[in-house]
Amino acid sequence: MGNGQLSLFFIYAFLSQLFGFSSSLFYLCPKDQARFLLQFKHMLTITPYVSYFFYKTTYQNIESYPKMVTWNTSTDCCSWAGFYSDETTGKVIELDLSCNQLQGKFHPNSSLFQFSTLKRLDLSSNDFSRLHILPKFGDFCSLRHLDLSDLNMSGPIPSEISHLSKLEVL
Repeated sequence: MGNGQLSLFFIYAFLSQLFGFSSSLFYLCPKDQARFLLQFKHMLTITPYVSYFFYKTTYQNIESYPKMVTWNTSTDCCSWAGFYSDETTGKVIELDLSCNQLQGKFHPNSSLFQFSTLKRLDLSSNDFSRLHILPKFGDFCSLRHLDLSDLNMSGPIPSEISHLSKLEVL
């Protein structure tokens, strides 16, 4: 092995350790974040149609709606629609699943609540019939923006929401 090849080998080994990638797959975002997002996706149902009106008036990128369709193990989660992470830590800081034709319920053990660093959560305009806001929503201590509008929710708003001291938009 020549000096040039040896240097490249050591650079590759260093970068492999630094970023934690294998020769077959390079992950830009932490694998635990991807796992939590996929677990959250599997707790919900995505209705199989995308509103033509919604697409034509709101977004240009047809591939990203419904947003969770892009969430799969064959791509890096940093390329998934509706999910944004902190550039330095890789932690999820924004989850925008508005108008995503989602149905389902939130459970206290939902992987959604693993994202303690969330600053923005938008679940608006989905079909969470009879959804109850769980007290666990109060655990999002970094949350600044919480949009739960147009969800067909029912039940009381838990007092734990008052723990969201950084909340600017509800």
